[in-house]
Amino acid sequence: MAILISKIIYILFPVFLSYFLIVMFYYLFLALVGLAEGKRRTRESEMEDYRLFYISTLTIPVSIIIPARNEEEWIQDSLLSVLNLNYPEFEIVIVDDGSTDKTFEILDAVLELRSLDSYYVRHYQDGRVREIFKSEKYSKVTVICKTSGRKKAGAVNAGLNIAKYKYVCVIDADTILEPDALLKVMTHVQKDPDGVIGIGSYYGLSNGFKIKDGKIIERSFSYNPIIAYQNLEYIRSFIGSRIAWSRFNSTPIIAGSFAIWRRDVLYKLGGYSSDFTCEDLEFTFRVHDYIVQNKEKGYKMLMLPYSAAWTEGPSNIFSLILQRNRWQRVTNETAWRYKYMIFNPKYSAFAFLTLPYFVLYEVLGVFFEISSIAMTTAGWVTGILDVKVFLTFFLFMVLSQGIASLLSLFVFIRDQKMFRLRYITYLVALSFFEFFLYRWLISIAKILGSYGFLRKVRIFDQYPREKRIKI
Repeated sequence: MAILISKIIYILFPVFLSYFLIVMFYYLFLALVGLAEGKRRTRESEMEDYRLFYISTLTIPVSIIIPARNEEEWIQDSLLSVLNLNYPEFEIVIVDDGSTDKTFEILDAVLELRSLDSYYVRHYQDGRVREIFKSEKYSKVTVICKTSGRKKAGAVNAGLNIAKYKYVCVIDADTILEPDALLKVMTHVQKDPDGVIGIGSYYGLSNGFKIKDGKIIERSFSYNPIIAYQNLEYIRSFIGSRIAWSRFNSTPIIAGSFAIWRRDVLYKLGGYSSDFTCEDLEFTFRVHDYIVQNKEKGYKMLMLPYSAAWTEGPSNIFSLILQRNRWQRVTNETAWRYKYMIFNPKYSAFAFLTLPYFVLYEVLGVFFEISSIAMTTAGWVTGILDVKVFLTFFLFMVLSQGIASLLSLFVFIRDQKMFRLRYITYLVALSFFEFFLYRWLISIAKILGSYGFLRKVRIFDQYPREKRIKI
């Protein structure tokens, strides 16, 4: 038996070591590309005359859609942050997706709503719309009340049915926008409206922020380790991966917390799909299909490093696992649905740069990691692996993600300059201990999500909201 275990370990150890070497190389490559791309975008922003875009009569108007279900804690500040935007022309469509709390009452109090006799062509599957309201106070705001579809896709589609502008911005109902967010992002669209069909930008967590009337009074970043690790993860994901993928027009997701799409593309693709656990990842993959089908038009999707928005993140272990369980389900669903894209020359960098990592790390990574840890530990306990080999492999696993985190954090600090030294030090320290706590929580969520995928669970889990401290 011992001989058999020894043979298995000697066979698998090089496989697992190769996996971590490949992932680490990929991390470093993306981080370095992200560093250069982030610097280029920051330099562009510093040289841009945003005032000129603001006063121009040619600035492209935007329809902003806010799907909301039981968002009484956030809906007022989210709405006011949009109304406070420095942007010349936009409309707001709020979709109350069958809320059972005070979401609609709060909207009514802020907007002074009146019922509207409205007829529209139902281009997208949106569930049953009960009533449409117009704001007496803000003419640019419309509110749709619909029966709950329990999925964000149907709520957004309901908003798309009445949205009137060429570009559509979708945000979550707990999102607080920076005043210049739309102006900075749409500037890139303005320069190439025929080419840019999708665009997103960095958003972080608002947990701990002091917010009043939709305005951020103080960016007091939370020291709760669950929140801080998510901040670190978001920075690593956006700066270390998505900005780099954008450089090759191969971004896998324009996230629903802040996503801008050209409306004609949404129309041609039938809007968001309710067949998946979440809507944003699958739709981005579908757009890559659309880009290939219209290759001669040179369509592209961009991801920018500007801090455009802030959203509430789960602040406890239960909520975190519930959220990441859902994320893993849609990751597996999308990878399986679009498996024909991987290594398909038609999809260029998306097929050879993004998808291999996506499948290897996002879909299968948790099984590689857990199996390698179990095998290495078993080898050490049984004496098959030398303690030095065990410790070296273990240290390599810890450092591989820590280095990627530090590179991404460096780029973020260089460009954004919003973290205090104390918080930077805290994040650096956390990056080296991520493997011992946070990584395991994410692994548990991924395993549960993979199991849910196999069981064909397709629900949109909304984790419980915590009461906010109002100021």
